[in-house]
Amino acid sequence: MKKIIAAVDALNFSEQELRSYKYLADKTRGKLTVLFLENIVGEYAVPANLETGLIDYDEIFRKNIKERQEKAHHNVQRLKNFYRDSGMDVTVRELAGMPATEVIAESRFADLLLVRNTTSFAMLPDSNPPAFVKDLLADARCPVMVIPEHVHYIREIIFSYNGSDSSTYALRQFSQLFEELSDVPVRVIYVVEKGQVQIPEGKLLKGYLRHHFENITFETLQGVPSAELLATVIHKKDSIMTFGAYGRSRASRFFHRSDADSILRTADIPLFITHP
Repeated sequence: MKKIIAAVDALNFSEQELRSYKYLADKTRGKLTVLFLENIVGEYAVPANLETGLIDYDEIFRKNIKERQEKAHHNVQRLKNFYRDSGMDVTVRELAGMPATEVIAESRFADLLLVRNTTSFAMLPDSNPPAFVKDLLADARCPVMVIPEHVHYIREIIFSYNGSDSSTYALRQFSQLFEELSDVPVRVIYVVEKGQVQIPEGKLLKGYLRHHFENITFETLQGVPSAELLATVIHKKDSIMTFGAYGRSRASRFFHRSDADSILRTADIPLFITHP
């Protein structure tokens, strides 16, 4: 049985988010482990005493910690109750520390990491996608699926492919993890690069995918790869897309990190990202 882990902010999650994790774990026929994350080393915004100009840091810190602990305790029970009522047996690991570091360590012994696209532990306004999500994409030791809050029933799989090791590895990992989706239509999107109109190793690719999926089509596009892929998914709700390495070396990545960020920021579908 596959081990699926989901990174959940102990202080900020929704039942719809939990439902999405359940749906995707079911599609892998895997066992879900929820990483219930508390950022106890984060910064706190401390207001000054306007009358005296003094700040009682210790008192404010103790009060803040107590409130956060109470909320986290309430939330972990809410999470456990949700999965119990949904008929799903999950493992919950309560982790306090530096969230990204904790999740990356856990990913070494997991088959897939799920994370919501807005998850952030920053006290101040964060980037989009958040730094936490980008850190996981760059450094996780297993495939990562970045999801919107609401994952719709998957009716289409989109493999972005350019012949690189990273794009090939991503579609292969997805195919092996999501055997349950073998009857879902697959589109392979290739954007012409360096004048090469033919899909690289297209015959071998088609032969491989036929072992995993029943309905496969190939589409060749002209233009800037990141722009074409974004245009492909921008209005999608019931699709899922893969693309290769994020934040790695020039040789391994599918396209520039900033281009990947634009898709992560705009797409409203699950995005499956991994690297060799």
